[in-house]
Amino acid sequence: MIFHCLFEQSGTFKNVFIKNGHKAYDYDILNDYGETDYQIDLFNEIEREFDNLIDNTNYQTIFSKMTSDNDFIIAFFPCTHFCNANELQYRLWIGGRKVAFDKKSCTRLIERNRERAKYFEIYLKFCYICTMKGLCCIIENPSNRNYLVQFSPIDVAWYEKDRSLFGDKYKKPTNFFAINFEMKEDFIMFSQISEKQIIMKKSGCRERSEISRLYAENFYKRFLESNYKRSKYE
Repeated sequence: MIFHCLFEQSGTFKNVFIKNGHKAYDYDILNDYGETDYQIDLFNEIEREFDNLIDNTNYQTIFSKMTSDNDFIIAFFPCTHFCNANELQYRLWIGGRKVAFDKKSCTRLIERNRERAKYFEIYLKFCYICTMKGLCCIIENPSNRNYLVQFSPIDVAWYEKDRSLFGDKYKKPTNFFAINFEMKEDFIMFSQISEKQIIMKKSGCRERSEISRLYAENFYKRFLESNYKRSKYE
């Protein structure tokens, strides 16, 4: 199985997959950790592959050689415009205080709404690509009641109320949306389940590359390992 970690540059999940005998690659526009295998504009790749499916164009993209039998996508889709912190922006709670609804804040919110619409459009196109190509995909997005929970055509497949219980550094609610894959938790083995519960104080979006290796290891054991073995030997 080849795992493709999209919008991810830390190597956290990638290295767990490699450790467990799989090929795995990180894809991101940045390479701050020195782990990005394909430094690329993923929004552009999604747009081009969507055009391939809709308009019968023939652009070469990262999705071109992916198949339902060999490839699995883990996408850490940017949450800047979808997380709970974004909801506070629209309600004009900035920096812990309520600001006035004036020309400046109204203009800022109108522009922010346009940006969110663009991000959501890309998200929809990405979901369509995975659905139509039969690609197994899990999309991670933090918060418990974010924009995607309300408006995504893909239902939440798994809700993690507290990631710190499974090895992460932070007590942080997270939603996982799954396409062509059923997230069934397998309680075969956990490694060093954390007892620490550090409340997340920063915006969840800024921490997307800082999921701990231990959480990634437990995630693989809980949701992916047994499924892979079953599909391999059936």
